[in-house]
Amino acid sequence: MENRRRAEREKTLWMSRCQVEGESSDLWQACAVFDVSSLGVGIDLPNSGPADVLLNRRITVLLELGSSVDLTVAGEIRNVESCPDGISRVGIEFVGLNDTERSIVGLLERRAASRSTGPLVAQ
Repeated sequence: MENRRRAEREKTLWMSRCQVEGESSDLWQACAVFDVSSLGVGIDLPNSGPADVLLNRRITVLLELGSSVDLTVAGEIRNVESCPDGISRVGIEFVGLNDTERSIVGLLERRAASRSTGPLVAQ
């Protein structure tokens, strides 16, 4: 299988919250971030409908960095795979990150690479 990724992703497991474009603005779903790179994240997202309807939609991911710091990043869903139990495995490409957000994402990527047990890693 050909590797299509422009940046290697680092495996991780962070619990997060996500909001998909076109769904209720009040609806933030629990999701799990399973990998991260400088260009995007991979998440497992509850999805009761066909997985392909998520493709190319914008999504916002709220990363809880600690007790008083959250980071919200936006991206577009570039690939989707249906998994058992109503879960979709989603690849997200970041869109519109500013320099500060890029720096923070870089720190998150390095933390995942070093297998840190800080507050972002699920215990």
